[in-house]
Amino acid sequence: MDRYLLILSTAYYPPVQYFAEIIKSGKVLIEQHETYPKQTYRNRCYIYSANGVLPLSVPVEKGSFHKVKLRDIKIDNSRKWQREHIHAIRSAYNSSAFFEFYAGQVLQTLESKYEYLIDINMYILDILFKILEMNITAEKTVSFIKEYGDDCRDMRYSLSPKYGITYKPREYFQVFSPVHGFQPNLSIIDLLFNMGPETWSCLRT
Repeated sequence: MDRYLLILSTAYYPPVQYFAEIIKSGKVLIEQHETYPKQTYRNRCYIYSANGVLPLSVPVEKGSFHKVKLRDIKIDNSRKWQREHIHAIRSAYNSSAFFEFYAGQVLQTLESKYEYLIDINMYILDILFKILEMNITAEKTVSFIKEYGDDCRDMRYSLSPKYGITYKPREYFQVFSPVHGFQPNLSIIDLLFNMGPETWSCLRT
């Protein structure tokens, strides 16, 4: 299969499908010049808690929804959102098989304050690339291009929780699946904490 240029939106602890697409690509561009859309993976992820699927959202400053470029979206650090997310992730995955092995690297991204959403998302992506030993670099776009050519795969707007779960990965063990069943396409950290080194084989399925 020929390698291609993949165009993605930025994402906060991206879903499994995000990485399944990345490992098939040759180069990745992260869109930063689009007008910021609400209620997407750009500022939220989904994890698996004892009560079922739980969304975690990064709060952004008011006034960030009116034709503001994504690169200029500021995080609302007046809220203690990082502490809440760390607690939620620990509660959800502390009994998973590989939590202790990866938790330090995954959660270190939440130990510093960031002014812009794009900055924490790019840092998270870099950390996850290192954990997964992915020999690839994601670059930010230098301008907004509405339509890319046929030699590119543009998933900026098709990969979205707004459209429901269309990606069906191979089922893997999840801590709470005996209670609530298998939940597909959660944050990559769900796959990582539950499957560890087998994450790669699940992404290739």
